[in-house]
Amino acid sequence: MDILIVGSGRIGSKVIQTLEIDKVNITVIDTDYDALNAVAHSKRVETIVGNGMDTKLLSTFNVEKFDYALALTDSDKTNILVSTALKNLGAKNTIVRINNTESINELFYLKESLGIDYVVNPELETARTIRTIIEEDADYPSDSFANGKIEVVGHQIESGSTFEGEKIKDIGSLATVLVAAISRKNNLIIPSGETTIEDGDYLYLIGLSRDIITFKNKFFKIEERKEEKNIVILGGNGISEELSKRLFDDNVKIVVKDEDTLKEFRKKLPEAFVVRQKLAGADFFKDEEIDKADVFVAATENDELNIALSLMAKKVGVEKVISKVDALSYSKILDELNFITLNPMIITSNKIIKKIRAGNGISIHLMFGGEAEVLEIKLADDSDVIGKTMEEIKLPEGTLIGGIVRDNETAVVPRGKTKFESGDTLVVFCKNENKNELMKFINPQETHGFLSDLFLYE
Repeated sequence: MDILIVGSGRIGSKVIQTLEIDKVNITVIDTDYDALNAVAHSKRVETIVGNGMDTKLLSTFNVEKFDYALALTDSDKTNILVSTALKNLGAKNTIVRINNTESINELFYLKESLGIDYVVNPELETARTIRTIIEEDADYPSDSFANGKIEVVGHQIESGSTFEGEKIKDIGSLATVLVAAISRKNNLIIPSGETTIEDGDYLYLIGLSRDIITFKNKFFKIEERKEEKNIVILGGNGISEELSKRLFDDNVKIVVKDEDTLKEFRKKLPEAFVVRQKLAGADFFKDEEIDKADVFVAATENDELNIALSLMAKKVGVEKVISKVDALSYSKILDELNFITLNPMIITSNKIIKKIRAGNGISIHLMFGGEAEVLEIKLADDSDVIGKTMEEIKLPEGTLIGGIVRDNETAVVPRGKTKFESGDTLVVFCKNENKNELMKFINPQETHGFLSDLFLYE
């Protein structure tokens, strides 16, 4: 597969970092030399310093060879013009990032004439993700893979827990799932069966969805489903607007901080209760009766404010709290906070990745302290490990195969005797520092075959 990407910013770089693991060739155009240098990790990524709107530059490519052409700059105008030019030059499929939520509605009608095949919008995708989380009954951070067959969930160990002081191999409740990693005092540990669980540990568990559900039912608080939920949303932006439109069966209150936004939202969202309030201090929580909310969503443009208000919402007793956090600098602490955090750029990147990979994506809810990720990888037909068992290969340090989905759509959690088969899709946990090794192992054109450098045991 050949992919052309214009724009190597936060969304573009995440897409590149994930897709370069696959058997794809990526060409990246950007005006920023440093940004290009940051994504040039392998010989499969070709970087070109230039303006994506330069039709003379684009005409120098054989655009028809690209299976996907992505316009992912920060500018809607640039992305639209680039996509149109690429389509006219023969690009097969174009994917365009659009930031303005008002223009996105127009583009759904105009995209065919503009040459746009697929549109992604960070605020719209974040609103959709939040709606999905709200519809879940339990309050826990988790990600699903392989069309829901395999799940990754985070679990906090508190003082007095039945797990505390026990070795992983001796904990019966973990027999059907894998402990991929432990966050301990802001360090990410790859455990073994001999690892002892300590108070304050945050466990990342991977398993079949049915086994994760069994674990959740035993160790997570499950709320009784209500016909209507009381939902409080903070922030007068596109996320709040798009989310409110999708929660028509619930009681929605939107809190904004300025008069103009108040008037605009009351006009646009007649079904929602929109109020203006200063988003600070204990009086805010008292006046808006936050403690009576079933769901609290902090979606302002200020990360620190979102985190602080979310912590306060949990303190006054709100069960489900969701916070939008844009900066990755907070990733060290986000999973261990007692609420769900979402990054719009990662959510949008995952949407693009899933589109290109025919449904296979990356982790978007769990941050892993910014040190790792979970992703889906299709086993290449020429892989040297097909027919080998887990016992016959030595996985790279910091890497764990948490699940395998067969060609017939059945899913398994691999054990020592599990064999790799043609057509397998792997759900892989990998620390960022080991990604280069993983790339070499799983790229058939870079090596002899998928995982061919896993140092097969003699």
